[in-house]
Amino acid sequence: MTKLLFIVGILSGTILLTLLAATVSAPSLRIWPTPGKGTWQSMVFWLHFRAANVITLLMAALDWGSMDLIAAPVRMVGAVVASVCGVLYVRSYFSLGRPNTYCGRAGLVAEGVYKWTRNPQYVTVIPAYAGLALAADSAMVLALTACLLPAYVLMAFAEEPWLRRAYPGDYERYARRVPRFYNWRRARALLRALIPPRQASAELLKR
Repeated sequence: MTKLLFIVGILSGTILLTLLAATVSAPSLRIWPTPGKGTWQSMVFWLHFRAANVITLLMAALDWGSMDLIAAPVRMVGAVVASVCGVLYVRSYFSLGRPNTYCGRAGLVAEGVYKWTRNPQYVTVIPAYAGLALAADSAMVLALTACLLPAYVLMAFAEEPWLRRAYPGDYERYARRVPRFYNWRRARALLRALIPPRQASAELLKR
């Protein structure tokens, strides 16, 4: 049963990855964002997207620790990363709002966490799955996440032409302000604001 699930998950992940790569290279194919409910693109995308995600989570539970190669501290770090990023993923879902989730058109969101990244759901779910793969210490889970992680990256790229058409002008201005994935520049600025300058630290030491 476990091996059968793994095979189905790998097939779904590979098909999903292939179709998303085709969409990015030729947007007219557009498997994602789907043209709408009931279309063949919608049925194919959601079948393989859900199968790949659900089976990866199931395999993590069924095949936990089977490889016995990853050190316990590393697995612990992976579990913490997966948990924290999972919570952040749920938080970003609510920030976007249900009407906008999975490419609804309820207005461009550019506030809150969306000031840091244009794709907060992807930038949290990707490290969440990476952390899960480390924590699970399973070759099967590693193989499944190897399909899922690039699929999420491709989804972000596939959405951009659609967003530019959905919000002409507004999305382009937003994209110039906020990076696609991680806002390292803003993070560095925040750290500089929180950490006192070396000179001030030196003065404190002299006292």
